[in-house]
Amino acid sequence: MCVGDALPSLASHRRYWTEMDTGALQVTVVERSTPRARRLAELLRADLADCARRIAEQYPGITATQKDYGELDVEEGAHVYGVHTVAEWGASDVNLLSVGRDDRAVTVVQWGQMGTFEHAQVADFKQTAATAVDKLY
Repeated sequence: MCVGDALPSLASHRRYWTEMDTGALQVTVVERSTPRARRLAELLRADLADCARRIAEQYPGITATQKDYGELDVEEGAHVYGVHTVAEWGASDVNLLSVGRDDRAVTVVQWGQMGTFEHAQVADFKQTAATAVDKLY
C-alpha cells in the first residue's frame, strides 16, 4: 500500500495473517551503500506521508484519511503512519505502516484489519516496527 512503485525489484518480504481479517507484511531491502539506503527510506516516507491522498485519487469510490504517529527512536530512525479507508460499498479498513532504516537496510512494516483508527493497536505496532528495525543487522 502506497510504496510498491518505490521498492526495487530485489526486496525480501514476509507476510502474516489471521483468520480474523487481520494481516501484516514486512518488506526489507539491503542497499549497496548507506547513502542509497537513506535516499530509499526518504522516498518511502514521502510516499507514505501522501498515501491517503493518492488512494482517494486512484480509487474514486474510496475515502481515505491519514494520521501521522511520528518518529520512533530506533537505529537510524523509523516513522509510523496510519491510513483509514472506507469504500462506497461499506468496507472499512485501517492500516498502520512504518518505514525504518539501519545502515544499508530499509524495512517497511504494514499491519491492517477491518475497522477504524479506534481499532488500531498503535502502541503495539510501534513496538513491532521498532523491533523490526532493531533486528535488521
